[in-house]
Amino acid sequence: MGRLDHCRALVVRLLSFWAAILLSFCAIGTASAQDAVTPSDRVRRNVVVRAEPTTDSAALDRLVPGDQVQLGGEEPGWYRIRLPDGREGFVSKAWTVLIEGPDAAAGGAFRVHVIDVGTGLAVFAEGPGFTLLYDAGSQDDLADGPENRVVAYIRGVRPNVRVLDHVILSHPHKDHLELMPDVFDAFEVRNVWESGRVNRTVGYCRFLRKVAAEPGVLYHDALASNAVRTVTFTGSSCNGDVNVAQAAQMTGAPVSLGAGARMSVLYRDAHPYSDPNGNSVVVRLDLGGRRVLLTGDAEGGDREPTSTPPRPNSIEGRLLVCCRSDLAADVLVVGHHGSLTSSRDAFLDAVGADFYAVSSGPQAYRGVVLPDREVIDELASRGRVFRTDVDDDACEVATAKIGPDADESPGGCSNILFEISGTGIIASYASLAD
Repeated sequence: MGRLDHCRALVVRLLSFWAAILLSFCAIGTASAQDAVTPSDRVRRNVVVRAEPTTDSAALDRLVPGDQVQLGGEEPGWYRIRLPDGREGFVSKAWTVLIEGPDAAAGGAFRVHVIDVGTGLAVFAEGPGFTLLYDAGSQDDLADGPENRVVAYIRGVRPNVRVLDHVILSHPHKDHLELMPDVFDAFEVRNVWESGRVNRTVGYCRFLRKVAAEPGVLYHDALASNAVRTVTFTGSSCNGDVNVAQAAQMTGAPVSLGAGARMSVLYRDAHPYSDPNGNSVVVRLDLGGRRVLLTGDAEGGDREPTSTPPRPNSIEGRLLVCCRSDLAADVLVVGHHGSLTSSRDAFLDAVGADFYAVSSGPQAYRGVVLPDREVIDELASRGRVFRTDVDDDACEVATAKIGPDADESPGGCSNILFEISGTGIIASYASLAD
């Protein structure tokens, strides 16, 4: 081999060597935005999240079995992860496993479930690194303990989940909170969000007591930060002072949920209105490139045609003034169970959804069984409508449904599922049995 050929061969070998090093570095330092890390089956209690990839560094947090967090990259023996609050840390590969690609959220990038609780509302959302529950109440589907319909549903779709990262109470009415105390017994709850509007009922008393007793929970309301809130109850079943430590006050700043997901609170108000519907916490979930709007019992005024403009002091009216552009969403969980008090045309125009979910049941509200036909017709003219009250009579005697079977309750049959990924939204009914 001539001198020139020898030099060329040496250059090729050097380039190949450095290319391999570079590729190796890239493989270690990068990850798909949809990859997630979760504790392995060996873990019984938790996995420590470290500040640096060494056991000598500070502990930042802990992952319990069932947690999923975003993968940020890899180091020898360690995964670099992003926690739901945006902090980065490291977990040992010996105690964790990698979940690759869009299946990191148990079957899709994100899933939003409108649980059939009979006459009420409960919405469960999940994605890489987070779980979230918005309301858990019913007027007629009141089984408790392990038969609680919300607990049974979450365990049915995510049997390994032990933690709810966020629990949101839109407002303290029975049909939105009655099933919530059992949630604290079944799962570890990390963050609670509510307006702070007091309703001196047994259900709200039980809810606050569960919050106060939950180890490590961060409680956010629209009242104050880093203080202690005391509420006094005088009922026979739940009474006395309940002291709840307040974490950071609820604001309009976006809250990171997990990989590609965040939550924005568009409306929060703790004023003691005569009707707690006026305190409904309105939340928008940004899941990948899609938006889901959760409105609780937000109203536009009295029972009037949908063409009636929202009253200026109503939630819909205020949202149209303060943040019309923020209302745009692909999915709307319809306000006040499809009542004529809500879903005014001007509000629906601003939202512009393609999918509408109506959670309702057979119990009457002030003599009216919801949803109102006019509201359903208006929604159907705009997009696809899904309802939890599909064939409630048959559901009462169904022998295969989530929660208690054949219990003369309408709940458990017509759950609504939105599967959200980069390719779009798939909406369907999820008829499950346990």
